[in-house]
Amino acid sequence: MTAPPPEEQAEKPPIETLGQLIGTVLAYIAMGAIALVVIDLLFITVAGGGFGRISGWVAAVPSVFVFTEQFRRYEGPSRWVIALIGVVLALSAGIASTTLLPLTWSPLATGGVGGLVAALGYSALWYAGIKIYGEERPG
Repeated sequence: MTAPPPEEQAEKPPIETLGQLIGTVLAYIAMGAIALVVIDLLFITVAGGGFGRISGWVAAVPSVFVFTEQFRRYEGPSRWVIALIGVVLALSAGIASTTLLPLTWSPLATGGVGGLVAALGYSALWYAGIKIYGEERPG
């Protein structure tokens, strides 16, 4: 079976609300976490060692794709400022959250919490900033 022509393919609807953005980010982080656990289990099987020694921050990396699409949707210099401020504040919140966790937690768990806090923080900052200052691309 062949794929329908590009004009017949359904385009992904744009993310319009904060709830949609957070839900999408959570889905991507969940996929990243599952992949990270599988990779960690494969490394344990092959090389030995303990579970959870891989950094959980990597689980938040797939959410970058969501933010990249959001960034492309807008134009103008305000999106750069919003993105930069969001990255600095969200990463700071993520790092701060990891320092509050018990030292007995594995790097997988603490990094996962830090990545989750950073991604959710960035989502809220991006959404608020872009709704106030954003210039959506025509089209």
